[in-house]
Amino acid sequence: MEDKFKSMAMRALDNKVSQKLNISESRMTYEDDHSERLNPILAKQLRDRKTSLGAHPIFPESDDMHFEEKLMSKRFTDVLKNFKRHHNTEVADLNAFYQEQAQLIMNIINMEKSNKVELEQMAINLIRDEFDMTEADVEIVATLTSEFKDFNESDSRQEPEKDIDVKFDNHAELQQANKEVYKRRFVNALIQGSAKKVNHMFHVVDEELQNMEPLLPNSYAKLMTGADYAYMIEANEGKRMMGGRVQVEFPTVEGDRPKITAMAITFPVLIHEIMKGVMEILSRHGLPENTEIAKYALAKADYMNAEIWDMRLGPPIWEKFIESLPPEDFPLKHHAYIELVALPVDEFNDTMREILLGSREGKARMQAIIDDIKDDLRNDDFDNAMEHISDDDYLGPEDLDNIDDEEWF
Repeated sequence: MEDKFKSMAMRALDNKVSQKLNISESRMTYEDDHSERLNPILAKQLRDRKTSLGAHPIFPESDDMHFEEKLMSKRFTDVLKNFKRHHNTEVADLNAFYQEQAQLIMNIINMEKSNKVELEQMAINLIRDEFDMTEADVEIVATLTSEFKDFNESDSRQEPEKDIDVKFDNHAELQQANKEVYKRRFVNALIQGSAKKVNHMFHVVDEELQNMEPLLPNSYAKLMTGADYAYMIEANEGKRMMGGRVQVEFPTVEGDRPKITAMAITFPVLIHEIMKGVMEILSRHGLPENTEIAKYALAKADYMNAEIWDMRLGPPIWEKFIESLPPEDFPLKHHAYIELVALPVDEFNDTMREILLGSREGKARMQAIIDDIKDDLRNDDFDNAMEHISDDDYLGPEDLDNIDDEEWF
């Protein structure tokens, strides 16, 4: 195990040379008080639109640089500031960073050993609380481990499938299917972005973690801010080490519940993987009703080599979605997400483009979604309340004055 992580660190060290490349094509913007830069290879991929999202039709038009370059400029600054704060440094020294990160992983694994079962359950509980989700809704199996051998090979596809046996009725249906591929690609970035945003959810249970091992919370903060920074300076993505995996099994019989199986090497990564699993379940509302087209979209859009760029671009995209919500309606974010991804592909693209732009139109569309959700929730509460009233429980006029409105609505 220790040799495996040392090997990862040495491979990363070999790639630090890429930081010295002078690639003039970068159009990224940086704050003057930071000397660090996004890996120039990654900056060039952004300019050339050689990312997991490519020249996606959702991205708003821009002037001096692509919209996603602007997203990454801010994301890089945020990541760098968090890294420096938690690592207590003014300058990110790459040599010191890679060596420290590998040792940090080993230290955390050793600290977690005696509390493994408790940490696994804690990760499940955090996500259940986030979604107000019971065991009857979704089965979750979470394991802290470095071995992911139990996962299906189909879940480890590195590239999009090329030969898919789908018979389209006509060319228009093929065009629609390809639109669905682009939509699914963007939804995958949203899934990764939402999961990255809960990487620091361990702070919710800081006190419990300190009771287990006083160094755990600070170690987790250093690990996860370091991982975020590594995505900004590491361009050799083919040799990355897997830190976690998740697999979602959907019901095949009516009445069954979906099952999430998550595995990760550390507690914060386990939270990340469970979150991805839940978001995958919610995101199924965004797949086309035509089963064959849905399979086509999944085969073309879901592949491992796209995940790293999804994790780079996903967080700032998810931030834009969150910013579009009225602050008082933040608790409805997951309801709003379901409604958003369920939109027909063209309407989804138009709405998401306005959300990314932060336009008044985007705010208005999100407000309309929120209003519909509130109406549905009120109707559900009324229907549930009515179910508790039998024919023998008829309420007369004298009874209505005694009803507590809050109990009903």
